[in-house]
Amino acid sequence: MNRIATLSSFERSLDAMNERRAGLTRAQLQLSTGKRVIAPSDDPLGAAQAERTRSQIARIAIERRTIDFARTMLGQADNAMASASETLQVAREGLVAAGNGAASAADRALIAQKLRASRDELLAIANLRDGAGGYVFGGQGSTRAPFAGTGAPAWLPNAGEQAAGADVPFTTSQDGRALFMDLEAGGAAQSIFRTLDEAIALLGDPSASGAALGAGLGKALDGVDRAIGQLLVTRTRAGEQLRAIDARERLLESGEIEASGRLSGLVDVDYASAITRFQQNQTALEAAMATYAKIARLSLFDYL
Repeated sequence: MNRIATLSSFERSLDAMNERRAGLTRAQLQLSTGKRVIAPSDDPLGAAQAERTRSQIARIAIERRTIDFARTMLGQADNAMASASETLQVAREGLVAAGNGAASAADRALIAQKLRASRDELLAIANLRDGAGGYVFGGQGSTRAPFAGTGAPAWLPNAGEQAAGADVPFTTSQDGRALFMDLEAGGAAQSIFRTLDEAIALLGDPSASGAALGAGLGKALDGVDRAIGQLLVTRTRAGEQLRAIDARERLLESGEIEASGRLSGLVDVDYASAITRFQQNQTALEAAMATYAKIARLSLFDYL
């Protein structure tokens, strides 16, 4: 028995079935993964554009994490500077009260004790940790508390600030030296801690004359006012940066949404089209298989 179908017709039928089967498998894979581009060879240009878009989204995500960190650091600094300002305001009120001519030596000694408490509290604030391994007022970074010692604290880190951010840098540490150490007093730089220490010593001296008290308290008030003013300026700058961070985050969020939409258009499957292709390939494959089965059964005896 010889079959009428030739080798060529068999090969064409098999090629048709394999082509439809591959199309069916591809459509099924697209539907199951939700991706139009499974491999770069599916769409080389689209795959290259998608990779660039993914890199853009990754950079945006990194910058958003960076500015979140900066926001946290600036928020901590703002709170710490607010606390320092309140502490200095309490100290200022004590200095004003001590300058009252009706205050006795005992009254001044009591005020000196309160000033000592405010001074110690201020030092604790100046050495506040930031929760990320550093210090809020750590300048350009330090593994130790930036203000060392209790008698006359010394500044340990390098003066300046640290910043984070790719395109737009934001401050992540404050220059404690500028805030607490380099405050002008009588034409020379002096730390707020020394200013308070001198006032405490003066108020604790029962033999201090009225003239000495007036001059000393005036100098201390001037130093405290300068410190409060410096904290206010730095807090204002921190607030401006916090507003800038909010604006930057909105811009990054918009860019991330736009890039994600573009990436989806490049690689994600159109389910309606994929289902249509799946059904078309399934129908074509069934037809090809049915045709092949009929051809395979043909023989010369069918026509005798």
